[in-house]
Amino acid sequence: MTTAYFFDGRSARRHEVALGVGDGAITLVGAIDRRYACGDTRVAEPFEGTPTVLYFPDGARCEVDEPEAGRMLRAALGYRASRTVRLTAHTWAVLAALVLLVALILVTTFWGIPTAARKIADELPPSVDRSLGESAVDALRASGALRPSRLSDEWLAEVQQLMRRVAPADVPVRLLIHDVKAFGANAIALPDGSIIMSDLMVRLVVGKRGTIGDTEAAQLAGVLAHEIGHVRLRHGTRVLAGSSLAAALSASLLGDFSGVAALPGVLASLSYSREMEAEADEYAIALLRKNGISTLPLADLFERMEYGPELEESGKEAPGWIWEAAESFMSSHPLSEERAERLREAAGE
Repeated sequence: MTTAYFFDGRSARRHEVALGVGDGAITLVGAIDRRYACGDTRVAEPFEGTPTVLYFPDGARCEVDEPEAGRMLRAALGYRASRTVRLTAHTWAVLAALVLLVALILVTTFWGIPTAARKIADELPPSVDRSLGESAVDALRASGALRPSRLSDEWLAEVQQLMRRVAPADVPVRLLIHDVKAFGANAIALPDGSIIMSDLMVRLVVGKRGTIGDTEAAQLAGVLAHEIGHVRLRHGTRVLAGSSLAAALSASLLGDFSGVAALPGVLASLSYSREMEAEADEYAIALLRKNGISTLPLADLFERMEYGPELEESGKEAPGWIWEAAESFMSSHPLSEERAERLREAAGE
């Protein structure tokens, strides 16, 4: 016999009892008198420094605090640790499991999630894209992030005209030009085809000249073609699907589902992978070629944005404060010499 604490499974009240094992049964005597067959009793996996816990078929349980009594009780009930529990006693097994877990997380993150996100996006109907994009625009408007553009009506009309020139008929897109301080000099594409371009993006392209000439028009057309590529290839939906899967993976590992609630915010700060950026670049190259627009000005723009005022181009530099604002573009669009070189190669082709 040993002292135990009995819980009936219906309340938190604790009953002190004397627990004994004999004749194939567990007997409880004291504040509660019960008798359970040993074969119907389940022993919880033991942990160092914790009570031995017995679960009975009626939902009740008993806890035995005394370590020695707990060991004798487990032996009397024929408890045998599972293979997993036995393996945790070996350092090599724990290290092997850790390596496998890290490898599984890496494979899932860098291959499994992107592949699954692409397949999910391909299966979703266009109505999902419209709903996601409209929700993102509504959220940005409600937050006050999208303020009326401060550009001249002439500039706004010219940029909208460029949009109509490069946008293909089979891709429903619309251009929204706003004074968006949070974006800096940037442009983003939402799943519903809304392309939000900031005033600073236009000012950065125009620079000191103050007019939209052929070079500036080609650069703005290139930026728009790139963003149209994101819409056409459904990159926004893929990013959101991947973020959802990543949040689910994190929640399953850490038990924290708070990241799932933050997913709508992903749409307002889309950051595409280098693979997606390369896909959008190729789409933009094809679209610019179709419209007879050279890709060289876009390559020049990318280099200017990457190197800022250090790249001397007389008559085309923008004020320093615009270069600082352009950092948001560089943080969401991975600029590189390779991308600019690809645009130059495309011009040669």
